[in-house]
Amino acid sequence: MSSVRSAEPFVVKRRGLGTTRTALYLGTLLFGLMVLLTVLLVVIQSIRGGPIREPLEAVWLAWGGMPLIFAVGLPILLLVGAITAYEERREADDDDVLLTVDDAGIYLGGEQPQTIPWSEVHGLCRVERHYDNGESESWHPYLVVLRYDDDALPRSSKAWGPSRPWPGTFEILGRPLPFDDLCAAVRRCAPTIAVTDRGRVPD
Repeated sequence: MSSVRSAEPFVVKRRGLGTTRTALYLGTLLFGLMVLLTVLLVVIQSIRGGPIREPLEAVWLAWGGMPLIFAVGLPILLLVGAITAYEERREADDDDVLLTVDDAGIYLGGEQPQTIPWSEVHGLCRVERHYDNGESESWHPYLVVLRYDDDALPRSSKAWGPSRPWPGTFEILGRPLPFDDLCAAVRRCAPTIAVTDRGRVPD
C-alpha cells in the first residue's frame, strides 16, 4: 500500500505595521523607553542632588501635557492590543494571510478571500498594471490566477482571472513575495501549472 505524501502548504502573511502583533511590539517598546527615561531622570537628579520634579515636568508636561496623556493612555492601548492578539490566536484568524499554495489549490486573501482549486487553474502569472492618480504615474505588480489557456486569454488582464496586488508589496515594512519562491511552491504542489512573469500589460 503506497502512501501519498502531501506538499507542505506555502503561506504568505501580512507583515509590518498593519498587523496587531507588530503594533503591540512597537507599543511595548515605546512604553519601555518612556519608563526608562523617567527612571534615568530620577536617578540622575538623585545623584546630582538636584530637584526631581522640575526635569520630570519639563519632559512630561511639554506641549500642553501631551507626553503625559500619551503615557497614561498607552498601557490601555497595549492591553486592548494584547487581548486582540490573544483572540486572533485562539480563533485562528486568517485576515493576515495574503496567499496560500497547497495541494487543494490557491487561496487569495484580502477583502474578498477565495480559494481556486487546481482543476480550475490554467496558470499563474505576475503582471504590472499602469497606475495614474493624476499627479504621478507608476506600475504596480499583481498576481493573477489564470482561468484560460494562453490562446483564449481576453484582451484585458483584469479578465484573465482572480488577481490581487503582489503579496507583500503594499505592506508597510513588509517584504514582497520573491517570484522564485512562488514558482518553487507551485512546482511542489502542482507541477503541471506554469508560473510566468508577463511584465507590464496594457489594460
